[in-house]
Amino acid sequence: MKHRYFGELSDQDLVHKHLAGDRGAFTEIFHRYATRLMWVARRYTRNEQDAHDILQEAFFNAARNLHTFRAEASLSTWLHRLVMNSGYDFAHHRSRREVATLDNEVIPHEFNLRLSYDPVSRVDLVLLLRQALATLRPEQSAALLLVDLVGYNVTHVADLHGVAPGTIKSRRCRARENLREALEPSLG
Repeated sequence: MKHRYFGELSDQDLVHKHLAGDRGAFTEIFHRYATRLMWVARRYTRNEQDAHDILQEAFFNAARNLHTFRAEASLSTWLHRLVMNSGYDFAHHRSRREVATLDNEVIPHEFNLRLSYDPVSRVDLVLLLRQALATLRPEQSAALLLVDLVGYNVTHVADLHGVAPGTIKSRRCRARENLREALEPSLG
C-alpha cells in the first residue's frame, strides 16, 4: 500500500525517515525500486524463485545497512550494487548452501551435471568477446555494457553521460553492429 505522502518525498528524505524509525519509509523505497531491481536479480539465476531470494536478501541488507548510505551516488545505484552483490554471492556460493545427496531419487536440475555451467568450456568465447569489446569506442562500449550488462535503463545512462537518450540508443546500436562484424569471422 502506497502512502501518497511518501510518494512525494525524495529518496534522501525516505532514508532519513527510515533511520528515524518510520517503517513505511522503507516500504516506499521497496515499492519504488523492486521491479527494476528484479531484472538485475534475474541475471544471476535460472528461476524466478531464486531471483526473488536474491532481491529479498539485497533489501534485507539495505534495511540493515541504510545508515551507511552516504548519498554520494543515488539510492537506486546503491541498491543496484546490493542486488549485484547478493546475486554474485548466490551464484558463487550456492554449493555451500545446497548440496544434493545420493539418497534422493530425483536430483534437481541445478545439480544435474549435464545441465550445469562449465566456465572453462567457454573461455575461448569469453576471450574473443573481450577482444571484440576492446575494439569499440569507449562511449559505445560504455553504453552497451551499462544498459545490456549492468541493467541500467537508457534514460539513466544518458543522464550519467550528459547526453540525450537517443544518443545512448545509437551508441548501443553501433556497438552491437561493430561487435557483430568483429565476431562474425571467428564464429562463422
